[in-house]
Amino acid sequence: MTVRLILILFLVSSCAKEVEPNYLRELNLNEQFVQEQFDADLVKVELSDNRNFAMLQNVEGKRQPILLLHGRGLYPNEPLVMNPIREGLMSEYNVFSIQLPVLEKGATYYKYKKIFSYSNERISAALEKIHSEYGKVIVIAHSCGAHMLSSYLDMHGGEYLESVILLSAGAVDKNQIATFFNYSLVDFKLLNIFGEFDHNSVIKHNDYLTSLKSEHITHQMLVDADHYYRDQSESLLLVLKKWLMSG
Repeated sequence: MTVRLILILFLVSSCAKEVEPNYLRELNLNEQFVQEQFDADLVKVELSDNRNFAMLQNVEGKRQPILLLHGRGLYPNEPLVMNPIREGLMSEYNVFSIQLPVLEKGATYYKYKKIFSYSNERISAALEKIHSEYGKVIVIAHSCGAHMLSSYLDMHGGEYLESVILLSAGAVDKNQIATFFNYSLVDFKLLNIFGEFDHNSVIKHNDYLTSLKSEHITHQMLVDADHYYRDQSESLLLVLKKWLMSG
């Protein structure tokens, strides 16, 4: 076999190899958030390949279900965005928060995009499970969780969804370009929230959503907030609750 043929075979093999989630890092993150949470039930949701993923839930009767999707490389109860929202809403709603697939620290949006098939599967499994027990679901998705939700909607549509809240959607790395989902194609209500000091790519995503001129989409800039809503969790909760109560 010639050196050139060996090189070609190596390149073909490398290109064919699928990027997979970092399951070891996910396990470590899961161990971390299990130690941190005391006020929610931890359940495992099974997938078709016999793997499973973690889901936190606060359930009481047949209340409106809300599914939380965390940001890039994080976990269901991360302290800046997911935990304040979960704790702030769980007295009035059945709140679920799932572990989305993660990669190594520092992985870019472009690399995360290669594992969206895994997040599609997890979001689908979670929505089917929640919908079968509690009816249509409100989804609140932060940062990369919003990209993963968009990918899911592209593949599966929004039949299980009551409405969607995007938090700082459209975040990508410098010199990277995101593919934006056309939310004017869906008939559920959408609230798009972003921080006054959010990433430039998030501001561009808001501009895109505004350009759709859809009567289903509402926009809200949170004053003094950054991408992770540091020190603004109470203000964020007020906005969320007001919109949710408006129906």
